[in-house]
Amino acid sequence: MEENMKFSVLMSIYYKEKPEFFIKSMESILNQTLLPSEIVLVEDGKLTKELEDIILDYEKKCDILRVIRFDLNRGLGYALNDGLKECKYNYVFRMDTDDICKNNRFERQIEYLKNHRDVDVLGTNILEFMNDITEDMRVKKMPTGSKIDEYIKKRSPVNHMTVCFKKDKVLSAGSYMPLYHLEDYYLWVRMYLKGMKFENIDEELVYARIGNGFYKRRGDKEQIKAWKFLENFMKENKLINKKTYLFNMFKIYLLIYSPSFIRKIAYNLLLRR
Repeated sequence: MEENMKFSVLMSIYYKEKPEFFIKSMESILNQTLLPSEIVLVEDGKLTKELEDIILDYEKKCDILRVIRFDLNRGLGYALNDGLKECKYNYVFRMDTDDICKNNRFERQIEYLKNHRDVDVLGTNILEFMNDITEDMRVKKMPTGSKIDEYIKKRSPVNHMTVCFKKDKVLSAGSYMPLYHLEDYYLWVRMYLKGMKFENIDEELVYARIGNGFYKRRGDKEQIKAWKFLENFMKENKLINKKTYLFNMFKIYLLIYSPSFIRKIAYNLLLRR
């Protein structure tokens, strides 16, 4: 592999992660057609003994794994910010510790980036599953090309767990900052405002676990404060106008305050296929 195309994988784990999910996620990384040069795993606070034992076992048998340990659970934004600083390579793949990569994910994205050096953040579609990747799944399809310019005004333009980004570009935009459940979207908006280029490969390269409680979590009223902050930030920076701001906030209130079964219908019919 070209020296400048070597890459890191950045992950964060905390005590609530299920060990069997984490193992499947790690194995999907270690069985790629193109292996990473390093995996940086951030322990966001003390873990259960079972999780820590699994990680210690991987450390022994996997020389590309580096573990960054923190005693205090501070949240995803802080964990990823600290982990990113530890990544040795400029191309950094994100991966959640309960999701599963298709075995050619890294190869396909690196191949694309070799041919499109101007792309700063590259994502893919995802296949959402509840329990097992053999079940029928929904596709979350992402915009490509110029469609991203409109999409980012309403929703996150990339699936966070699928991205490969340039470390230096992320750092120049301020890196991850804490914003309840919106750390990634907030980062993408700041990068976009600085003129950085986003793209998505129109392929499903990651299996994303939505799990039980997915629709209930989307009704978490604590998110409203974070959404208001982000929507105001976009309006103040002239990414959106007042009309779009009001329309976005109306949709957010509607989804959050709707019963779970209504949110399920909305996600299935309007936001997925």
